[in-house]
Formats: sequence, structure tokens, C-alpha cells
Amino acid sequence: MKDVLLIDDEEGIRQALGDLLRRAGKSCGTAADRESGLAELASGGYRTVLLDLRLPGVRGLELLEEVRSRHPRVPVIMITAYATVKTAVEAVKKGAFDFITKPVDREELLASLGKALRQADAEGATSGLFFELPEDMRAIFGDPRSLELIEQVRRAAAVSLPVLITGETGVGKEIYARLLHELGPRKGGPFVQVNCAAIPEAIFESELFGHEKGAFTGAVVAKPGRVEIAGGGTIFLDEIGELAKEVQAKLLQFLQDRTFERVGGVRTMKADVRVAAATNRTLSEALREDLYYRLNGVSIDVPPLRERTGDIEPLVRHFLGRTGRKVALAAGTLEALRAYPWPGNVRELERRVEWAVAFARGEVISARDILREEAERPAGLREERLEFEKKKVAEALRGTGGNRTEAAKRLGISRRMLQKKLKAFGLE
Repeated sequence: MKDVLLIDDEEGIRQALGDLLRRAGKSCGTAADRESGLAELASGGYRTVLLDLRLPGVRGLELLEEVRSRHPRVPVIMITAYATVKTAVEAVKKGAFDFITKPVDREELLASLGKALRQADAEGATSGLFFELPEDMRAIFGDPRSLELIEQVRRAAAVSLPVLITGETGVGKEIYARLLHELGPRKGGPFVQVNCAAIPEAIFESELFGHEKGAFTGAVVAKPGRVEIAGGGTIFLDEIGELAKEVQAKLLQFLQDRTFERVGGVRTMKADVRVAAATNRTLSEALREDLYYRLNGVSIDVPPLRERTGDIEPLVRHFLGRTGRKVALAAGTLEALRAYPWPGNVRELERRVEWAVAFARGEVISARDILREEAERPAGLREERLEFEKKKVAEALRGTGGNRTEAAKRLGISRRMLQKKLKAFGLE
């Protein structure tokens, strides 16, 4: 897949931005209008979109809504020479990932595109099912504990308290944050997800609260932060335990009275936003005490997959359906999968099913195909499997801009295990 589709009616802009992106190592396709842009996207060959706000015969915001409706998992970055904060907020509320002004600043564009690509990879590589839920939740959740948890989320959605979602890595905490939003009165507002571990500490405050023009080198225009953009909706702070101490005090102030200031600004602003946070760490050790108790208004603990084995069958069948191959399960497979402890939880299950289908020699796969380790595989198959795994590791690293902690999370393995694989594959 290509990294980005650039939709702009000005040939000079298409050429200039295309050259900039290719020099930065990004693969790029272009389109000049709505029809050709949608046709390109229909091919399924793009991870992100750069969309001009003004196109012949259609407003960019209208096309944005159309793209988001047809391709909800493709992040869209808006670009325009006619920027206002009001327009930026409107664009993001309609589903834009970010908003960039012309003339385009190279560093700002590449930084925004890098974040968009990381999001696209995360949704596609780790928990794709969580962003394509059918209306009937029972289609992928079959365990009584999961159904009880969904009901708990439904009750929490009715109140405005912050919600803290805990659980092991890979259990699917992000889907419960999204459910919290979708099941509550803020459903019509934006849902803004912030991965605290993936944003460099130096720019985190700006990402969260925005900045004014000239606040720092490269701040060529004023830009709203994620809190401001999430107004009327929900902001989800994933991996909250990684939050820098310097930002914690400002987040605490925001939680207390919903007020904040942009970096470099003097005006106190207010945002009506629901806050949800998630972690796999002991937050009482990672966060200052007053912030921890403020975040923990309602606590939702997601059980590991080994404690909700009733979810395994619907999850497996969902993952098999997504592969596009007609593969059946051998007798006894589900029983064996229910007995396996799943240390990597849903992410590990997804990864193992994907690998088993990729290397299936026939139309039936067994528990051994899904669970067997490298040493048990035939020599030729082991080589193919290792090459496949090397490709996945490299893709995860590219998708996170070299962030090994985030790459390990996407792969459903520990950072130490990722280090070993990097050494083994010669990717250090």
C-alpha cells in the first residue's frame, strides 16, 4: 500500500508536495478532483489522505465526510491556504485527523503524516476488529464477563465522571473507551484518541492543549490541541502512565475545571469534554496522587482473554473472516485454544490466526497451526514464517517512527522480546 494519496486541484501543489513526500521516503499517489480521488481510494491502496479544503465542484469538508464514511480507517489530513481556528475545529469534528495551512511547512507536514500513519498501522495491525464492530456486540463478544463489562460501560456512559480503564496489554481497552463514547450522550461529538507513549515529551503539551503562533520554533500558525478539538465529545488518553510529570499538573487543572491555556498563550480557554484514560501499569506509582484520584472517577477493569474464553470462538471466526480465505477449523481446535493461556491476549490471538492462515497448506487449520512455535515447524515453513515475521517487525517500526515501545505494543510482545527479534533479524 502507498503511504498517502494527495487530492489537490493545483498541479503545481501536487508536484511540489509529491516531490517533498518522496524525498522523505513516503510513497505517494495523486488525484485532481473528487471523482479521481474516490476512485483511487476505492482500490484500497492508501494508508492516509492529504485533502485540499477547496476543490472544483465540491467543498473539501463535504468530500472529507464522504471519504470518512467510505473509508473510516484511513486518516485524512486537511490542507488549505484559507485557515482559521474555526475551520480547523470544524474539519476535525467532521473526522479530519489534522489540519495544515499553505504554504505547507515541511516539518509540520511530516510530523502530522507520521502520526497519521502510526494510527493507520495501529488500527490495521493490532485491533482492527475494534474499529469495525457490528451493531450486535455478541458477534465478537460471547463470554458472560465481556457482556457484563459492556453493560458496566453502558452505565458509566450515562455519567460525566472521568473513566479509568485498566487491563493487561492487548486486551482491547481502546474498544471500551470507544464504547463509552458511543453509548453516551456525547455520541454525536468527536472521539479523539491520544497515545501518550507515542508522542515525544517535548511536544506533548502542545499536542494536548494546542499552541499560539510563534510559541516555539516551527509554530508558524496557531493550532488547536486535542482537548480543544474534542470539545462536545470524548478524549481518550491511552497509556496514561507514560504521561510526563510536567504535563500532569496542567492535566489536573483541566480535569478540575475544564480550563486550559495554549502553549505560548495567555487566554484561559474552556472545553466541554469527557475524559477516559487507559493503562496497563500501576498508576498510583506512575502519576501524582491527586491526578490519579481525579482520573479514577469510574474504574473499568478489562479481564485478560484467558479469563473470558467464551470470546475466543467469535474472535477466531471474526479474524478468519477478515483474511478473505475460506479456511475451516479442524475438530478440537477451539477446545485447545480455550485451554491456551494467551499471555498476549486478543492481539496475540489475532496475530497467531493471521500467521496460521498465511502459511496454511490447505483449507483446514488446526490448533497446532495456530499455537506451534518455530522449533516445531518444517525447515522450509520456518524460513517463510521468519521472513513474514521480519516483515511485520519492520512494518511496526516504520509505522511508529522507530518507537520501540509502541512497536512492541502493536506486535503484542514485550519490548525485551522485540529487542531480541531486532537483533536476530539484523534490524537494530
